Formats: sequence, C-alpha cells, structure tokens
Amino acid sequence: MKIQIRELAEGEYASAVTLMQLLEPELSAQVIAERSASMRTEGWVCIGVFSGSEMLGLAGYSLRTHLFSGRVMFVENVVLVPTARGKGIGEQLMKWLEEKALALSCRMLTLDAYARNLGARTFYQRLAYDPRGVHFVKELSPAQ
Repeated sequence: MKIQIRELAEGEYASAVTLMQLLEPELSAQVIAERSASMRTEGWVCIGVFSGSEMLGLAGYSLRTHLFSGRVMFVENVVLVPTARGKGIGEQLMKWLEEKALALSCRMLTLDAYARNLGARTFYQRLAYDPRGVHFVKELSPAQ
C-alpha cells in the first residue's frame, strides 16, 4: 500500500478527531476538537498518514528541552485505523518522526504508552524504544 506521511493542513484537523476517538473513546468529538486546538496553540503538530485522500493514522509531537537530555521530540496520540495495523505503516510513521526529530536537532524522541496497552508497548520496544521510566499521574479536583 502506497502511503504519504505529512503534517496536517489546517482544514484536515477536523477529520483527525475520529481517529483520536480511537485513543480516547470516552471523550466527545467536541472535547477532542477543543483540546487539540489548544494543543496546537502550544506548539503541538499533527502528522497524518494518508492513502490517497483517506487518513489511515496520525501522531502528534511537540518539542521540549529536558535537563537530563537537552532538546527532545515528545510524541503522543499515535493511532492507526484497525485495518492499517500490522502492515508496517506504524513503523513508517515512527521513522518519519525520528527523521523529523533529527532535522529539528533533537537528541532523542520520547513518548508515553498506557501501562495497560501491551500492544503499543510491544510495538515501541520492537522499534528499539527503551522503557526508562514510569509516568506518574495524580488526578486533581478543583477546590470546593
């Protein structure tokens, strides 16, 4: 299957919402659209994987500087439609991101995967990503 990987044009973000719902099915399309718009104002860039005009997958990234590593690309929201999985498309997407990170003078690429998502963890480890840490989360509730 011939694919094209590229940054989304402004008008394509609306069609990305459906794919993002595969990652976060409990979120409404409206919430995803609002949050992704906010993320873009903070420097988040979305990459699409296309076969013709059909978007088969996406990933987002932002650039950060960490004390321990210097400049890094943080990748998130990596998803492919189920029919595109297992065909090497995810590997091509990650390779594209790695090349982009190098072009942007990043020293490393980092990402998180849900602990319960064994498929994603296996995928990233197969691509030589090292699970170096634990991502801690504490839910905060507004003051009453």
